[in-house]
Amino acid sequence: MCESGKQCYEGESCVARVDQLKKHIWALMIWVSILSLGLGVSITLHFISDQRLSTPSLYYFHFQTDDTRSQLSTYILAKDKQNTTHLVWQRKNDEKEDTVIRIEEDGNYFLFLKVTLQSRKQGENYTVTVQKQPEGNSASDIIVGHINGTEYSTGFMGIGVYLTENTRLNITCSPLQKLDVHNTYLGLIKF
Repeated sequence: MCESGKQCYEGESCVARVDQLKKHIWALMIWVSILSLGLGVSITLHFISDQRLSTPSLYYFHFQTDDTRSQLSTYILAKDKQNTTHLVWQRKNDEKEDTVIRIEEDGNYFLFLKVTLQSRKQGENYTVTVQKQPEGNSASDIIVGHINGTEYSTGFMGIGVYLTENTRLNITCSPLQKLDVHNTYLGLIKF
């Protein structure tokens, strides 16, 4: 019999058995430490390395085009043309003005826009709507922004959308209000 009424295997002393168990415990503790370090390194590498390129995800979109360059078109609000019911846009570095923006070729576009009021009526809420009207079809809303409370701007709005050639984009602000021509813009990036 060993201490405290415990039995050891035949031919062993209790001291030898306890020493053997201590060695097993140390071996398990070292093994757990190695595994923990490996897990820590793996997690660190996951955050450091660029995993987005090597693992496909449902949240990434890839648009294929024949042209490897993206095309940017920016439009500014035409000065002194704000008393009409539709906003008048002018392509940056171009003289031509129009109330609609025409898409010149089919493709995937990122449309971005910011509309800023020059002044506002107290308690009035404003709605900014971008509509697309493909040739021969009825108009549909692409994006709708709101200017509420004491705000003067929609903030930055953007959306990815497929547009066909000769689609007309129409941007309206209702109720009609004077807009800040220096802080109101629209852009299209074709992918």
